[in-house]
Amino acid sequence: MELNNLLKRRILFLLDAAKNEDKRDQAVTYTMRVLSNHAAVGKDAGSSEIKKLNRRITMNAKQLLLETDINNFCKNTINEHPKPMQQTWNWLRENAHSLSCLDVWSEFKDNQMITVTKTEDQMIRRSGQNSSGDIYSRYYALSITPILLDCPPIDFIKS
Repeated sequence: MELNNLLKRRILFLLDAAKNEDKRDQAVTYTMRVLSNHAAVGKDAGSSEIKKLNRRITMNAKQLLLETDINNFCKNTINEHPKPMQQTWNWLRENAHSLSCLDVWSEFKDNQMITVTKTEDQMIRRSGQNSSGDIYSRYYALSITPILLDCPPIDFIKS
């Protein structure tokens, strides 16, 4: 897998921050979100555009997509990280001296965002896993079922 220069620069910034900073500041958080967006849909974009392009959604989000238009779908969903950003930051801090750019990119690719309904997001928060847990405890244990659409939601709703 080859990384473009933009992604490499972002990852090198994260690795440097993880080696030298105890806390995740806004610059680190934003950089992690940019990398997450690239991993999910191949580019950086705003929340609504990510929702329109992200093929990883839940069964309930798909049902919402079938019942409404794309604007209401976007208003009633959240782009959620199956591995919370805080856990990714902790992993970076613990391993920064031994990680390569490809290792970091693989972490983002292996934990791509999933578009969930607002109700599902509330379930995750109520379970106390806003910044902890994994895909099994945050999704499957709460009866949240991730799926992969054949096409992006914006195209799915047109068909």
